[in-house]
Amino acid sequence: MIPYNPIHLKYRPQTLAQLVGQDIIATTLSNAINGGKIAPAYLFVGPRGTGKTSTARILAKSLNCQSANQATTTPCGECQSCRAIASSHSLDVNELDAASNSGVENIREIVERASFAPVESRYKVIILDECHSLSQAAFNSLLKTLEQPPSNVVFVLCTTEVHKVPLTIISRCQRFDFRRIDTKTITEHLQAIAVAEQIDITPEALQLVAQTSHGCLRDALTLLDQLSNIGTQIADVQVYLMAGTVPEPELLDLLDNISTGNVTACCRIIQKLVEQGKDPSLVYLDILRILKDLLVIKTCPDATELEWQATEKWERLLSLVQHWKAISIQDAIKLLNSSSRQMKQQSSQLWLEVTILELAKIPLPLAANNKPTADPWYSWEYPSDAIAWAHQLLPHLGYRELWEKWNALATINGKKAPAWVKAIEEARFNKQLTTVGKTTSSVR
Repeated sequence: MIPYNPIHLKYRPQTLAQLVGQDIIATTLSNAINGGKIAPAYLFVGPRGTGKTSTARILAKSLNCQSANQATTTPCGECQSCRAIASSHSLDVNELDAASNSGVENIREIVERASFAPVESRYKVIILDECHSLSQAAFNSLLKTLEQPPSNVVFVLCTTEVHKVPLTIISRCQRFDFRRIDTKTITEHLQAIAVAEQIDITPEALQLVAQTSHGCLRDALTLLDQLSNIGTQIADVQVYLMAGTVPEPELLDLLDNISTGNVTACCRIIQKLVEQGKDPSLVYLDILRILKDLLVIKTCPDATELEWQATEKWERLLSLVQHWKAISIQDAIKLLNSSSRQMKQQSSQLWLEVTILELAKIPLPLAANNKPTADPWYSWEYPSDAIAWAHQLLPHLGYRELWEKWNALATINGKKAPAWVKAIEEARFNKQLTTVGKTTSSVR
């Protein structure tokens, strides 16, 4: 039986051009290789699953590929050197997991190896993964060699916690910061893999897989691999269940009930989520995240240009924002932040329910009885308040259409609010005339 090759390993990048979401790093390293400007030490910094170790191995292949007479940006992957590096059997490329080999003896052995010439390659490459785990004595032992290594030795240090790496080490390396990969890029990459692997998954579910990875491509690929075993078409429901995340519709329902002060419904939703196996601390973080989105919509005039504007979440948040003042959202976030320590205890469900009960007391309607006043703009703090007011008067118009009207509106004496009220009242009057005209026609 042929051993199964997981998707995150099968589609691991083999050249710098195949790196996903790290274009500037790929370009810089490619130019350095082509120009023969190989540094003695590199420091790869960034979150997990963003390509640090893969890039280190690609660099080792590029420097030692035997298909060319010099270092190349396109290692063949077929020569003896490339295959030995890929299988971790190369005599000239040593990869050390510093998390389990953190002692000074391990580093002294590495330093001693560095003094010998490469056996069968151009460069001896030493990769120290999770280098922040090294002891202080180990770092001190590495200092002199990093500063003046032999000309044919290259060190590559990888870390997710650069603040634990001594500045004396950092200053001796060329530092490359790997960023979290954006959702759109991950989604496009997953789509290509799903087609190649013939995985039947809906576009919504694919985007949800990318979102739940939080910029970590390896996590996204692992989850896609896991979902591929379901056997039927993969929808967003299966992604929520497999990933253990809180379904967004239920999260929005919870925020809806918080906005209207319906504490009974809030407790019922929390209980349902806990019975489904959702960790109360994750529910807490998701509530905090969605309140942040609500604050963005409330305070950002250009919120319509945000990435998630086209989703159902955007429409529902625009509807909910009318129940909140900006200061109320900030108070809710502060209340959640004050309970963060309790969420790590065994009684996290109890603390979550208590916090939700407190949250339900915070939101206040923007206008009493939700009725427009003679000068409604006096109660507006942000453009989103004007949009919410207009939607009350013209519910047949969508939020997106109202935002477009607002952005295209000319001011009156340098002020937009009076012009907005005039435009909406005219639109409302015209709507009433149209309704009356249709009624009269039907009577005739």
